[in-house]
Amino acid sequence: MKVITNHNFKDYNKKNTCLAIGAFDGLHKGHQLIINKTVKNAKLNRGVSGVLSFHPHPLEIISGQKTPPAIISRKQKISVLENLDVDYYFEQKFTPEFAQLEVKDFIEKVLVKNLNVSCVVVGDDFRFGHQNRGNVEILKKMGEIYNFDTKIISQLNANDDRISSTRIRRLIQKGCLTKAENLLGRPYQICGKVKHGKKRGRKMGVPTANVSLETNYSLPPAGVYAVKVYIKNKSYTGAANLGFNPTFEEKNINFEINILNFNEKIYDKRICTDFVEFIRPEIKFDSRKDLIKQMKQDILYTRNLLC
Repeated sequence: MKVITNHNFKDYNKKNTCLAIGAFDGLHKGHQLIINKTVKNAKLNRGVSGVLSFHPHPLEIISGQKTPPAIISRKQKISVLENLDVDYYFEQKFTPEFAQLEVKDFIEKVLVKNLNVSCVVVGDDFRFGHQNRGNVEILKKMGEIYNFDTKIISQLNANDDRISSTRIRRLIQKGCLTKAENLLGRPYQICGKVKHGKKRGRKMGVPTANVSLETNYSLPPAGVYAVKVYIKNKSYTGAANLGFNPTFEEKNINFEINILNFNEKIYDKRICTDFVEFIRPEIKFDSRKDLIKQMKQDILYTRNLLC
């Protein structure tokens, strides 16, 4: 998959482009339905498939709106789209100027002139243009004028509730990770770079990788989790602690992982972590000895569960 930012849209020269459009801020099963339809339609018509999305999240720019915590980072978004067999990812930088773009200008200048769309695929709640004045009915009418097909996809539902990024965030924050995984179509995952920590774990005989998260994630409750860890396309198992280390009275949230059967130096390396199972909440221990004993029990539980 090729990634093209809006600065280079004008250089795109493919014809017969089938384009999915949306924020796709979770790339959950509902979003995947739209994208899979796009890829399928492109192949049937011997065209190319594309996804047009936005960075940063539009709510970061639109005045008076609160930006929700992320379900996936930009890097994860690109990776998931690549796995969905998309040919091109078009990333529009969402700026105050872009937010002012009128409906007709968005269609004429971006979709038709730059991206050469032959079909557009969107969800039934799609809105666009200045102050969200555009909707799916307007898009259909403009498609007739500018000679592109418009396909409207009704969002997937689960247990009679619409799948949405908002719903998934709530599930994650409540710790309902299995339910979130069912709506995402994949385990909930966070990524970041390994940083130098205070090396307390190493001194206690239980070394951990301290991870600086690559975006403002929607996080599950503080506690210890059994996890899958991915480093350079290799997978490992681990016991992860997400929280404030109450024994040491940390003020900022930390994410650290004891990666089983692993002793390589991975400082400044990017790693991704799937949450598999909640083990226990954070506990303030009376002594380091009690903490070490519990950490070893957490590791043993993880080893029995995942190995």
